[in-house]
Amino acid sequence: MILPSRLSATTLGDLLGRLYRQRTTGTLELTDLWAPPGAATSRHKIHLASGLVAGVETSLPAPPLGELLRREGFLADPAFRALLRRLGDGDPRPSGEILVAERLADPATVEAALRVQLRMKLDALFGLQDAAVAFHTARPTKVSARRIHPLEPPDFLVGRPRFRDLVPASEVRYRRAPARAQRFYPGAPKADGERRAEPPRASSSRFGHPIPEAKRRALEKLGLSETAGADDVRRAFRKLAIELHPDRHATAPAATRDRNAARFAEVSAAYHVLVA
Repeated sequence: MILPSRLSATTLGDLLGRLYRQRTTGTLELTDLWAPPGAATSRHKIHLASGLVAGVETSLPAPPLGELLRREGFLADPAFRALLRRLGDGDPRPSGEILVAERLADPATVEAALRVQLRMKLDALFGLQDAAVAFHTARPTKVSARRIHPLEPPDFLVGRPRFRDLVPASEVRYRRAPARAQRFYPGAPKADGERRAEPPRASSSRFGHPIPEAKRRALEKLGLSETAGADDVRRAFRKLAIELHPDRHATAPAATRDRNAARFAEVSAAYHVLVA
């Protein structure tokens, strides 16, 4: 499988979509092509397992796990301080392992927060304008081997920008020979100069601005309409989080606990899409 060598020639959504369709396992590496004098070149890594995003390594800002849990009200201040003491004393374990091992947080809550954190790191990478692209086929690294379920296609493909959507349809022309265009773009017009069909438009908000597909789906997961405001989002999330929190279902059957934990993760991810 041959990938473009530059991110500017495609989009991260297209790259991840192609790797997902091939069910590829390995690491997608994005290297910044520009850095200030004297600064090290930034490399970002997306670890995939059978095409699913299992881990992200990036220097781009993302909230630490403990801060994320504390901010959303799932980690009390004493537990947060205990976590900081452990880390300050040089505990080599990841924060999630410390929280679970020391019984500072519920395992299902930690797993849900790890998925939200993973999604936020990936969201940051979608903001890259250009980078050198490389892919290394291999088994997932230890970083991606945390015991959390990888991100599913709706988390990293649905609503993401694609190359075909970045250029207005009225300006897209196939300047290569028809056979070459057909080779690289299945379904492309056979006659040079023909145009692609205009992609469907996103929904519109009450102010008439387009709503990204990812935010529209996030609103649906929280049971909100497209006209919901920030306060509506916070109220809906708090209500669902209280209903689905693992502590409320500790004595429920395993299937019910797993279902609620998965739903809790979905609600948390949707909330962070809307407040990011």
